[in-house]
Amino acid sequence: MQEKETQLQQMLTQLRTRLLMMGAAVGIALDEAFEALEENNAVRAAEVVDGDAAINALENEIDELALSLLVRNQPVARDLRFVVGALRMVFDLERIGDEAASVAELTVTLETPLPEEVMEAVRLLMKSAASLYKESMEAFRTADDSAALRLCRENDEITRQEMGALRRVMEFFCGNRDGQDKHFGYEGMNGILICRSLNRICRRCANIAEHAYFIEEGIDIKHKPPES
Repeated sequence: MQEKETQLQQMLTQLRTRLLMMGAAVGIALDEAFEALEENNAVRAAEVVDGDAAINALENEIDELALSLLVRNQPVARDLRFVVGALRMVFDLERIGDEAASVAELTVTLETPLPEEVMEAVRLLMKSAASLYKESMEAFRTADDSAALRLCRENDEITRQEMGALRRVMEFFCGNRDGQDKHFGYEGMNGILICRSLNRICRRCANIAEHAYFIEEGIDIKHKPPES
């Protein structure tokens, strides 16, 4: 019995370590994708796209470990919540990695940098995405349920920021300035796609916070966070 319990704890520790490793890899991908966009650096952006395969490999490894743990050890209570939360979290981490790669791919296709008027709005979303990601992963790492709950309640602000960014893109590319109509072309579409990817990253970060809260409190707040 003692041996089985020891094996369970070892596998849980391994699962947590792999999850944090994947979280670190995704965080690096986000930082690199955002820097590449800011610099309009196609080479740096291409490296983010190439690195997505390593994130996908970690996802597969974590899935296999979690499922093996469930079958072989049949964890209960908080241990079971942790495994379930890990399976949920790894999906969102993989999707955030995909969105980082999408931003990088769009950066590669940009013939010229996004206009400064557009980048101002995009930077706000990038800053929110980077901050939310770091804070949601920290809430998971430190088992901080109050921080996780706070992060879950920031969706309205993120939506407002995205709408503001999209409005800036549309105004710049389609507005009438100095008596001349703007033409909404490839640059404008890329601006919109980048804003959408950044918004999806923010929403996935909120999901990670929800999973962290579920692991600690055993309460699923996916659709309706509890009152303070």
